[in-house]
Amino acid sequence: MSELLTRAQSLLPEAGLDAWLIHDFRGSNPVLPRLLPAPETLPMATRRVALVIPAYESPRLICHAIEAGGFAQHGLDVITYGSRGELEAAFRQALGPARRVAMEYSPMGELPTVSWVDAGTIEMLRALGLEPVSSADLLQGVLATWDEAAVVGHHRAAIAVAAAMEDAFEFVRQRLSTGDVCDEYEVQCRISEQLEGFETDHPAIVGVNGHAADPHFSPSATAPTLIQQGDWLLIDLWARVPGDQNVYADITWVACAGTPSRHQQKVFDIVRRARDLVIEEMQRAWQAGESTAGWQLDRLARDHIDQAGYGQAFVHRTGHSLSPGPAIHGMGVNLDDLESRDTRLLLPHTGFTIEPGIYLPDDFGVRLEVDVYVDPKAGPIVTTPLQDEIVRLT
Repeated sequence: MSELLTRAQSLLPEAGLDAWLIHDFRGSNPVLPRLLPAPETLPMATRRVALVIPAYESPRLICHAIEAGGFAQHGLDVITYGSRGELEAAFRQALGPARRVAMEYSPMGELPTVSWVDAGTIEMLRALGLEPVSSADLLQGVLATWDEAAVVGHHRAAIAVAAAMEDAFEFVRQRLSTGDVCDEYEVQCRISEQLEGFETDHPAIVGVNGHAADPHFSPSATAPTLIQQGDWLLIDLWARVPGDQNVYADITWVACAGTPSRHQQKVFDIVRRARDLVIEEMQRAWQAGESTAGWQLDRLARDHIDQAGYGQAFVHRTGHSLSPGPAIHGMGVNLDDLESRDTRLLLPHTGFTIEPGIYLPDDFGVRLEVDVYVDPKAGPIVTTPLQDEIVRLT
């Protein structure tokens, strides 16, 4: 049995669960390929597939009879079905006496990041006498944890993105000092060149003035906006050592090509303090031996920004999970009490971003993003540079 399956099985009894049922239809559940033993690629599956991990018995696979040959390579017991009735019988056989079963399901869709099983399948399993519960905590404990290699790789990526950020600001600074033309897209391309050898899923965000108020802005290659004296600039970039076993580093800084206005300085100070409140609280709670949920840290930052009068301008969660896997937004806890209410706890060996922001359309935006790793001994550690002053470009 693979290390991931062993870890998953060990977590079931303490969570009061009888089994974990990972149900997939034509690639609908990204958890299945992550948990199956090597080989990592799934065979062509055009019918429903399920991986069943009982608390005290060997895992087994359920698949359609015509696809059993492809799944045999994974080394698990395979239970086949053909008809609808045979599928229900296969579930009963695979689950045995299990009743309380974890699935990629979130009541009321509260956590969409772990909600991939369709309502009809949930209804079918309930009709079989099962009680589906969310696998959110299992996912974090199994798929969001960093091993030593991931920690080392993340630190390598953190150094690389910080250097690329510094280079981008210096590039703009030099262009402005000589009076040469410089634009958002050009800076984006330079960042990509600086991160050659690392892996990214999308080019960096480079936004000037009002574009900085668009959290997911992408520069135009055909009609890019110039960066000129007096402009405000936001850069968000991320990268990782190649491979899904590694973890991204993800940072956002802001700069001004001149002297920031009083308003810009005020907004920057509010966002910086929101970020620091989260850092201080998570470290305090760790030292006190207190558990901390993602929603609580989001609420701390959000209340601070709201009390400063900019609550409506903070339009996203405070942070997202960083974990091994194909996506930069991982499967662990998010700092979120806005888009969802993430009740999952900050666990050792996991990581996430802290990135509060204030966005003022047609004017400017501020986001200050750092990464955090929860070291099992030292507790939450900020792994990327902290921006405490607005970068001056002139």
